[in-house]
Amino acid sequence: MNKSGLLIRLAVVIGFAAVAIGFLSTQLFYRLTYNQEVKIAHQNIESLYRTIETTAATAAYLADADLAKEVVTGLTTNDVVLNATMSFEDITVSGNESLSVEPRVFAVQSLFEQEKTIGSLAIEPNLEFIESRARQLALDNAKAMIIQAFVVTLVAICVAFLLITRPMIKIAQSLHKTTPGEGNRLAVPEFHQHSELGGLVRDINNLLDKTEQQFSQERQLRSEIEALEKRFRMLFENSFSPIVLMEPRGNILLFNAAFEKIIERLELPLRKSFGPLLEGLFAEPSKLSKTVELAFANEEIATGEFKLKSQDPELSLWVQVVVTSIISDDLREYYQITLHDISKRKKELEALAYQADFDKLTNLYNRQGLEKKLDQFIDNKKPFALVLIDLNWFKQINDVYGHESGDEILIFVADRMKKTLRPQDFGCRWGGDEFVLLLDNASHHETRDLVDRLARRIGRPYFLRKFNQNVTIGASIGAAMYPQDSSDLQTIINLADNAMYDVKKTKDDHPGLSLKFANELVGEASVREKSV
Repeated sequence: MNKSGLLIRLAVVIGFAAVAIGFLSTQLFYRLTYNQEVKIAHQNIESLYRTIETTAATAAYLADADLAKEVVTGLTTNDVVLNATMSFEDITVSGNESLSVEPRVFAVQSLFEQEKTIGSLAIEPNLEFIESRARQLALDNAKAMIIQAFVVTLVAICVAFLLITRPMIKIAQSLHKTTPGEGNRLAVPEFHQHSELGGLVRDINNLLDKTEQQFSQERQLRSEIEALEKRFRMLFENSFSPIVLMEPRGNILLFNAAFEKIIERLELPLRKSFGPLLEGLFAEPSKLSKTVELAFANEEIATGEFKLKSQDPELSLWVQVVVTSIISDDLREYYQITLHDISKRKKELEALAYQADFDKLTNLYNRQGLEKKLDQFIDNKKPFALVLIDLNWFKQINDVYGHESGDEILIFVADRMKKTLRPQDFGCRWGGDEFVLLLDNASHHETRDLVDRLARRIGRPYFLRKFNQNVTIGASIGAAMYPQDSSDLQTIINLADNAMYDVKKTKDDHPGLSLKFANELVGEASVREKSV
């Protein structure tokens, strides 16, 4: 049996209360009974006197000692009287020997004169008897009260058990076996349909209904959240784009597998931090930082295209960076950084730009590409020498050995140009067998020196493997200087073209002449005008 059970505790409490109340009640009832019995005994003595009052008055009036003796003897036969003594005139009559007990003295009145006292009667109460009988009666009453208290206590415990404790124990046991969500409910105990216990059971059932409803809603919400989390986790983990969740100071909190892969491609160890905004991964972190600061200042999402820093110089990784600021419920700020690999697109754009500005056959600048460079030089007012080259005897080779051989010659000439030009110079296939050189800040002397070396290299025999035949070409070259000859691009081109054609016209008569400057044409024209 459970010592802490409700029934045991209730029985103990009722028992202790009953003992305490019973003890106090018996003590009080004992004292009241005792006092009441003593009072009754004294009242009986007075009643005895009233019974023999007339006889005592007769004995005193007649001075009859014998009659008085009968009176006192009769009184002493009563258990409550220990001794009686009657005195009148000079006569004193006593029933027993006096035991020095405080007597009750009654005045004996005359039978004929009510106001005249003719004697006295002293009655000594039997206090020992009176008190003994009072104690016995009080003790009997106390025992009866104890028995009654015991019975009442036992009945109270039984009633409390049947009406309160047992129903509550059943309710507690049923509630203990009840699991929210299984639909079980508590039964209202018998005789408690309208009592507080019945109301308690109904309240518990209502609480179970609400709890079960909340559980059902919570399970459904949790299921939806788990499904949503799975979808987001699937999106996050299977994303081809690296995604990172980090603190503004740079600590990485979360990253996906794509981020690990790009770190492996960069041949970097995976760390908890690569600095704020992952700046340690970028070739130019200051640009990324400025882009993000500007976007966040305008409350926008930061986006930009940046090159990643790689240990392999041949590896060129470009990513589109998207940085989003996230504020959590506890007002903490986080950055979500997404990296989209745009290296392929960058290469395609570079290839398109290359195709737009370069000649496929010779890999030199084409006309469009070189014109862009010329515009940049003129816009920046940078001096340069423009050199136009037209190949000699190229048409004959092309007609005799075919276009494939002609292409070989063009590639040969372009290769010689690349090997002759300075790093700051640019070579261009202007069209057909015409080439143009842009010589950065070159003087007449530097231009002539470079062009002569190029002409010698071009003029060396070229071996056509397909035809097992050496062929030789030459070059007619004209040059114009910016800004000495003109500050207009088209004029510069025309001057160089005129100089080039002037050389070409005299190539058979002057085979050693390869280059002529535009200012030389002006000088020769002045000479011709003066001679005329």
